[in-house]
Amino acid sequence: MKRAVYGAVLLLAAGCAPSKDPATTEPLRVGTLVVEPREDINAGFYVGVIEEEDAASLSFPVAGTLTRISAEEGMRVRRGDLLAELDPTSARQAAEAAEATLLQARDALERLRQLHDANSLPEIQWIEAQTRLRQAESACAIAEKNLNDCKLYAPFSGVVGKRRMSVGETALPGVPVMTLLQIGTVKVRFSVPEQEIAAMGADSRTSIRVPALDDTLLTAGRLEKGAVANPSAHTYDVRATLPNDRGTLLPGMVCRVSVVPAEAVEELAIPARAIRQAGDGSRFVWRVQGDSVVRADVRTGRFVDNDVVIEEGLRTGDRIVVDGMQKVGQGSKISLQ
Repeated sequence: MKRAVYGAVLLLAAGCAPSKDPATTEPLRVGTLVVEPREDINAGFYVGVIEEEDAASLSFPVAGTLTRISAEEGMRVRRGDLLAELDPTSARQAAEAAEATLLQARDALERLRQLHDANSLPEIQWIEAQTRLRQAESACAIAEKNLNDCKLYAPFSGVVGKRRMSVGETALPGVPVMTLLQIGTVKVRFSVPEQEIAAMGADSRTSIRVPALDDTLLTAGRLEKGAVANPSAHTYDVRATLPNDRGTLLPGMVCRVSVVPAEAVEELAIPARAIRQAGDGSRFVWRVQGDSVVRADVRTGRFVDNDVVIEEGLRTGDRIVVDGMQKVGQGSKISLQ
């Protein structure tokens, strides 16, 4: 009996206790977000790799011992720069011998010319002398070319890729000494599933983020879709061109690719966690108004990853609560985290 009376007194005291003044309640710390229109709601996201625009495997057209390499891996070179050189001794000697033969053939032809002009030389001998001169000229030209081919020059400006030979090794005709990469512009290559490739147009808006360059945002050019699918993964290779005037994009860099259809329109989307559901099934968010929050009823659309498209109830620039809303109610005072 005493316990019952004591409990009743406590309840009475609690009921008579003065309620806290909302004005004196400490503001609730919440996380907020400003609603902004986005056009990447319909974007496709992929992982891509940076590739060179063009590449060439450089080799000597003649055989010889490699005596000098002027370009190391990663070095930037200009068109016409000397990259490597073979021992020119044999080629130089061959060129000197060919030049001597040429001089002899020219001298012989000039001596026979006087007899030919005086009609004292059989025609067959005159033709043979002319033929020997042309043969000597051709042999001399070939020998000079072989001597010049002992030096390897850059056919275009770019970056030295893989170096495949070292000084002292024997270079054979057509065997690559190094590769040269053209990266004035580069391409990003990424794979697109077959169910998405048809909706991807050449004029889609493509954005690239490169983690190796502090997530730098870049805009790519027109898309080039591959025509042959990967038979095991059922994906198509897609490439887009990127300007690379400063040469910061290097082949092999991994990047994140976002492709937005050309006809995509801007829409409002907010994190799904910001949406609350009332007892009657309606949905709402807490919209910041001054230093407090008010309920804003919304009509939601489709889900996009962790976001929800808002069709009605919010406008661009509205600030809403997205975190710390467990104790939030109509008119609650808030402070931003």
